[in-house]
Formats: sequence, structure tokens, C-alpha cells
Amino acid sequence: MSVYTELNKHEVSSLLSHYDLGGYVSHQGISAGVENTNYFVSTDQHELVLTIFEKHSFEELPFFVELGEHLHKHHCSVPQPYRQADGQFIFTIKGKPGVFFERVSGGHVEHTQPYIEAIATALAKVHLATAEFNAQREHSHGLAWVKRTLAQIQPTLAENEQIIASKAIEHISQLPTSLPQGVIHADLFHDNALFDQQKLSGIIDWYFAGIDSYALDIAITLNDWCLNDDDAVFADNQVRFMAAYQSVRPLSKDELQAVPILQVQSGLRFWLSRLLAQREHGASSEAITVKDPELMKRLLVRLMSSLGTIL
Repeated sequence: MSVYTELNKHEVSSLLSHYDLGGYVSHQGISAGVENTNYFVSTDQHELVLTIFEKHSFEELPFFVELGEHLHKHHCSVPQPYRQADGQFIFTIKGKPGVFFERVSGGHVEHTQPYIEAIATALAKVHLATAEFNAQREHSHGLAWVKRTLAQIQPTLAENEQIIASKAIEHISQLPTSLPQGVIHADLFHDNALFDQQKLSGIIDWYFAGIDSYALDIAITLNDWCLNDDDAVFADNQVRFMAAYQSVRPLSKDELQAVPILQVQSGLRFWLSRLLAQREHGASSEAITVKDPELMKRLLVRLMSSLGTIL
């Protein structure tokens, strides 16, 4: 359940009074997500999502909502955050920050293969748009996070897992240091995209976003959207993705060579983050979804195997 902060009709109506979004009709808690409280809110003019941030500070949020506005203005498939009459995005309710967003139609897709070109071209458009977005925030789970987290967790891994992690770092050390950079989504798995009648309606959950290489964002996305039934990256799907992406934003030779290594970095990152989540929360429950780290470990091994590493 993601409604940690309960709001009644009067409280939601009072928040809406600071916007030009119409009068209150109804609101309903959303039983999805983990970290934030979310409500669907209907007015007589709009369908909205009200998000109350349970963990992010007031100081962190301007980056995310200004990024969302920038991407929306650049015609990317990103829900619009709404400004209050005084021009501010962020309100305070019960001591916590909150924002109203556009509610986009559609839902998550289970089978990604029909949507590979759509998500690839959308990601390329995002990268072109963020090249014009002035930001200082680094991607929170980039290479520095991977190395720091691995140093903490590696002594607790089984011997074969320590070998897997060490081999992954060997691959990552071969990355060039001057890849094109900008703000990336950094978590564009298929549960962070919404489709309505087979058309992409929204890329959501930008709370890992920050500056890193665009090629890393491609690698992260490939590792989820281009899998086959055995949870391995399917070469034909990857070719389709890369062709669609480059129809919008052509890649340099260095970027093309870096993508397979960055897929290894992505696999290592998500394996480690899932291990940490599993150790903190145990199995999934009604309150939280804990993804299986073993699936990502197997993908990591397969990615390194494709680069010639035998484990």
C-alpha cells in the first residue's frame, strides 16, 4: 500500500485551490509504488496524480519537477508537473512536499517485444531534450555507487559471486572516459512506461535521474526491454532497438563500442541494488516489491559471456 499520508476531501480541495485545474470531484489512493504516497485526483477539468514525497527532501525536488516540465515542453512522453498560481511546483502538506502531475492514460505492458521501437525512439528524444537542460545533479547509482557498494558487499558474497563481480569490474574498467553525457532516466524498465492502445503515453518514475552517459541509459533499457523468454538479451531485439534509437539520435563509434560494457555495468548495478533490497526487506509483500537478484545475476553472467568471459 503506497498511501502513507492520508488526505481527506477537504485537504485535497484546499490544495487544488492554489491551482487553475478546476474544482474537486474525487480522489483515490493508488496502491502502487513503494516510496511515495500517490492519489488519483479528478476535477471538473482534469485528471491528475497527486504525489506526496515520503523520502525526498524539499531541496531535491526542484530538479525532478523542472526536468519533467522541460521534457514535457520538448514533446517527450513525460507527465506534466503543474505549477500553482504563484508559479511554484511544490506544496507542503502535513510537513511533507507534494506535487500535482498530469495523469496519463494507459498501463504497463507485460511483453515488451512489440514496443521496442517506440521506447527506443522515445529515449533518444529524451536524450536530445536533456542536452538542453541545465543540471548539476549526478546520477545517484552511477559507477561510483557501483564501486562503493561492491566494496561493502563483496566480502559477504559467495566465492563464485565474488568472481562474477570482479570480472564485471574488469570489463567496466575498459570504458572510455569521454562519452557524451547529459541527464538520463537511469531506470527505464518496462514498469516505468505506460502504453495506451499500443502507443507510448508516459515515461514515469524519474527519481534516479541525473547526469551520466547517454550510452548507459541505452544499456539499462536494453537489459530489460530486449530479453527473450529465458531472460537473456535477444540479439535481434537489440538490433531493432539500436536502429530505432539511431534513427533519432545517431551514436558515435565510442558510444557503440561502450554499450555492451555498459550493459555489464547496468547488470552489476541492479544485481547489487536488488541484493541490498532483499537483505533489507526480505521477500516481497503487500507493502513493497523486492525484485529477484538472481535474475539479474544470471543476466550479468550472460552479458559477460557474450564479451568472451568464461565463468
